[in-house]
Amino acid sequence: MATVGPTLETSEDLLRAIESGAGWFRLPCGYRQRPHIQNAQSVISAAALAETQVQLLLDLPSSRPRTGSMQELRLNPGDRVLFWDPQNSSATANQNGLPSVPLPGLGELLENLVTRQRMWFCDGRLNFVVDELRDGCVFASMVQGTVPLKSSNSLFLPDSPSAFRPITAADCALLSGLSAQNLHPDWIALSLIASARDVQDARARIKEYLPGEVKIMAKFETLAAVECAEEILAEADGIMVARGDLGLAVGYIRLPETQEKLVEMGRRAGKTTVVATQIMEGFAETGLPQRAELSDLSLIARQRADVIMLGKETVFSPRPIECIRFAREVLTHETRRFEQAACRPKRRVPVLQPGSAAT
Repeated sequence: MATVGPTLETSEDLLRAIESGAGWFRLPCGYRQRPHIQNAQSVISAAALAETQVQLLLDLPSSRPRTGSMQELRLNPGDRVLFWDPQNSSATANQNGLPSVPLPGLGELLENLVTRQRMWFCDGRLNFVVDELRDGCVFASMVQGTVPLKSSNSLFLPDSPSAFRPITAADCALLSGLSAQNLHPDWIALSLIASARDVQDARARIKEYLPGEVKIMAKFETLAAVECAEEILAEADGIMVARGDLGLAVGYIRLPETQEKLVEMGRRAGKTTVVATQIMEGFAETGLPQRAELSDLSLIARQRADVIMLGKETVFSPRPIECIRFAREVLTHETRRFEQAACRPKRRVPVLQPGSAAT
């Protein structure tokens, strides 16, 4: 699955992606400014030129906010920051001379926040803790950070498992726009769900805008979702092991076993299973595969997931086509190897009787 974005967006590049092995295309709808309707049309046109069928997936971001337009902010541990909601007229961005970070949608989350709660950005590479809630704003201190905070960084709240709504007004507007253009996605992915009820409610809401058959993919990103995985599997048509946020939720030590468990549960239930996030970002940057990336691809093939999802590897990459082609080659080789090993008769080891000698 290739994510459509700035470095993989033209019809020509999408056609090359299909020819290189991409059979699925993901529209990351959390980036509201991107031309998702136009990109959906481009994917469909490219598939028609290639005379093949592809799967088009809309990845809805939930009500999780992203930082608004801002200057890049480099912070050190202990630095305090003011988070404010530009959509909330009662909030102000100028208090105590602190650096201010616009976070549209923060107002909806205030009732779910308490002091000492954690606020994470950039897959946990930026960690804050809430110091104070006042005047519709959040005052927080950075605990740890390895990258600058900048525009469009998404928020993760590891201590609030059900803080976000799966479907937002902006999502409904996008679905309505797709319907008006007679564009019908094959799949819709739901982010940060916490229960089977989230899947049921979202499916009903989606049908209001897109009548007909649309498959629902439940993204596993929260501890609450993992704890009720069987119930979610019963309601969804497929699952995505979204390892970025999931690693933060369950802890990195438990992430490998959680991935293995979810892929096995998905296969046993007969549901399409996707493994996502940070699969080939080193190769995308340098053109040389890291040994860990090769092992990761091999493990995914051994676990027999149906699809891998490439994110930054195709949307912010100097080599999106090369990533698709290389992943396809490794997965094809490893899948064939494991299938051949499974079919090969196992060598019987003779059992020695007591007192006998081995020859």
